[in-house]
Formats: sequence, C-alpha cells, structure tokens
Amino acid sequence: MEIITRLDAAKAGLKRYYTGKKCKHGHDSERYVYNGHCVECAINSSLRRQAEIKRIMDEAAKGNVPEVI
Repeated sequence: MEIITRLDAAKAGLKRYYTGKKCKHGHDSERYVYNGHCVECAINSSLRRQAEIKRIMDEAAKGNVPEVI
C-alpha cells in the first residue's frame, strides 16, 4: 500500500488512507478519512454488534426478554 496522509487523501476525494503505522490494536491497515479509525477495527466492531443483535433476537424469539444494557 502507498503511504498517503489523511489531508492528502481528503483533498484527493478518497475515503481511506494509509499511514504505515499500526493502530492501537496492532492492525496494519488503511484508515477512514472521515474519522481516522482503522478499517479492520471498524469491521471487527461491526461483527461484534451483529453478533450481539443476533443473540438478543434469538432470545426474544424464544420468549425470553434479554437484558439490554
């Protein structure tokens, strides 16, 4: 991947950029221009949320009301 700064990526109209540095969780991946978050961290976070929603929906289908925090 080519190293590009967030500002240069924004000027070029790109959605992602690459710093060459690892995020705080150790991922060496691109980051989003609009918030600076690591793409891999964002994917992992989305998968965790989907799993939690599925768990809640499964419990609700069984007639149990899960505790939602």
